[in-house]
Parts: sequence; C-alpha cells; structure tokens
Amino acid sequence: MLMLPDFTKTFGVECDASGLGIGAVLMQQKKPIAYFSKKLSAATLNYPTYDKELYALVRALETWQHYLWPKEFVIHTDHESLQYLKSQHKLNKRHARWVEFIESFPYVIKYKQGKENVVVDALSRRYTLITTMDAKYLGF
Repeated sequence: MLMLPDFTKTFGVECDASGLGIGAVLMQQKKPIAYFSKKLSAATLNYPTYDKELYALVRALETWQHYLWPKEFVIHTDHESLQYLKSQHKLNKRHARWVEFIESFPYVIKYKQGKENVVVDALSRRYTLITTMDAKYLGF
C-alpha cells in the first residue's frame, strides 16, 4: 500500500503480462495506491499472449476486489483486444470462468498504448530482468 485510497474518487487498474510474469497497479488520480507482480507458473507460461493479459487482469481484480466492487472503475490495458471483452460470444472454459468473474465488477476498459504503460510494463518484466541478471552474474 503506497497511499490511502479515497473511496469518493474513481479507481484505475493497469495490468500487463510479459513472457515470464504479470504486473498490476491500482491507481487513483494517476497516482499509484498499490501494486503487485507475480512470476508465471509452468502452466501459465504456455498461455497465449491474450490469455496471459486476461490472467493479469483477473489476478489484479482478485487482489483488489474489496476496493473495486462498490463503484465503477477504469481498466487500462495495452492489449487492444481486451477492450472488446464484453462483446465476445464464443469462449473456452477458462475464458468463460474469467469473464464471469470480471463481469461481477462495474468497469470500463480503455486501451493504453504500450509505451504509455511504463510502470506496469516494468512490473510484468521484473522476472525477466532478475533471470537475466542471475544468468549474467552467476555465469550461466
């Protein structure tokens, strides 16, 4: 927790996925309130990019659901196809389960270009950097 939230103001959730990890930031008035990043497990490493991005969103909502359920909030994503989440009709089982959970929230999705998604991008790539540094300094 970086600062106390103001429940009279709108929350924003920014999330991103990279090859090895996911990251998300809970924001209010363009200031971070909380963040998390997580290394992907063996199974999730094999997900296609869309699934990793959707998984990052689901994990962010699970983490901060107690802040987000009462009032509409904005989801910012650099994965353009996620903005059409509400209009998808044919879903596989995993997507259907995740979309059902996401739809329990009052949200709006806005696309944010990757170059503007700097903080969350860094969080999602944290494990790539750590792995690279380990390999370099441990002589792998």
